[in-house]
Amino acid sequence: MKTILIINGEKYWKDYFAGYEVVQKKVQTSEFIVKDSSLYVVDAEGVCKPDVIFWRLGAVNPEAKHRSILELIDYAGVPCVNSASTLLIGYDRLSMLNKLKRLELPVVEFNAATAITQLKNLEMTFPFVIKVGNHHGGYGKSLVSNEEQWEELKDLLFIHQNYVTVEKFINYQNDIRYLAINDKVWAMKRKGRYWKANSLTQEYHMIEPEKEWIEKIKLLQENIKADIVAIDILETENGKKIIVEYNDIPGLSGFPEDVKLELSDIVKNK
Repeated sequence: MKTILIINGEKYWKDYFAGYEVVQKKVQTSEFIVKDSSLYVVDAEGVCKPDVIFWRLGAVNPEAKHRSILELIDYAGVPCVNSASTLLIGYDRLSMLNKLKRLELPVVEFNAATAITQLKNLEMTFPFVIKVGNHHGGYGKSLVSNEEQWEELKDLLFIHQNYVTVEKFINYQNDIRYLAINDKVWAMKRKGRYWKANSLTQEYHMIEPEKEWIEKIKLLQENIKADIVAIDILETENGKKIIVEYNDIPGLSGFPEDVKLELSDIVKNK
């Protein structure tokens, strides 16, 4: 019986893999070993030698260890969804944004520095958004609306040892996620509780994907060789749309059941 190893992720995935041995482990409590070119994953519950890995790490702050794990998966040649090489491209927020820019997709522009000490050189016209490091899920982000707030935030951020980016605040009307799996594309319009898009989502509904944006997400998907990828778009009052980020381990809440079936079929076909 083939073994599917699910890394983190939702508990319901086991129901989609009847006929397989399904093991679910957390990256935070597991160690990965390559011995004689074979990959083993160890935690307190035992050892697993996976035939395929379903990587559903989600909105966890990436650590250097996670990158090492992906390199070992790639080295051992274990099939992974998305592939380890694809996940490594999007591992860091800067490399993700660089990929979007190189593909000439309408990505958010930013100022950046490798150290917090250079914050004085990054400020722009208020309001703007400051993002520290590689955090996900709305963490490490602040909206700066005036000089007093900016001065207080600079003092607070001084303790961090990480890169920092500053972006012009987009007063968006709609937060839209496009999701591509294989050759299929879905689109969802969402509404969060406050200014952070894709955070504390309160309302969402499916919309008809636009041909222009289907082409854009397919361009990205083909370029990074992704089985699954999502792009998060902010639409302004005048109808301009800009990509905030792409996500190669996107959450699926609110999307139809077909999405989970399509994704589970990819895992089984690996």
